[in-house]
Amino acid sequence: MEFPRNADDVGTLMGDLNKLVGDITVAQQKSLALTATATGLDGRITISVNARGIVTEVLVDDDTLTQVTGRTLGAAITTTTQKAAAEVDQKMAEVWAPINARQNALPSAKDAFGGLAQFFDGLPDIDNLFTSSPQPPLTPPGHPAPEATNDDVYYEHVEDRDEPTSGSVQDRAW
Repeated sequence: MEFPRNADDVGTLMGDLNKLVGDITVAQQKSLALTATATGLDGRITISVNARGIVTEVLVDDDTLTQVTGRTLGAAITTTTQKAAAEVDQKMAEVWAPINARQNALPSAKDAFGGLAQFFDGLPDIDNLFTSSPQPPLTPPGHPAPEATNDDVYYEHVEDRDEPTSGSVQDRAW
């Protein structure tokens, strides 16, 4: 976009800027919802990551634990996690590409308004729009977030076990 030449151009520029701010909010929400899932070891392990590439779920076929070494399994988990993280990064770039292109097409406020300092008071600070970092969920895709009302630790898939018998690490004589 060219620099504003008159008051009508400033109005158009402000309208474009306000639309961009609204689109940034939508892109933030879309990007927070992104997830990716990758498989490794011929489909025997599955790793899901959130928008930041943080692992939210690891699934390993039961027979895999007896068929491969710990080193092989660890390497496969690492490679599969990296594949999922790269996929979510690609999705993130696709969400933000139109926003980045539109932002780069706008003139900087300093260039657009020159010495008109009174206009700067009403403009949103674009640099601060990109520094806020909402946090993506840490739960696996398709699973609801735990309903914790306080800072208590939350565990899923917990099973009750009988008290340990004598000779365990928890034995008082140990």
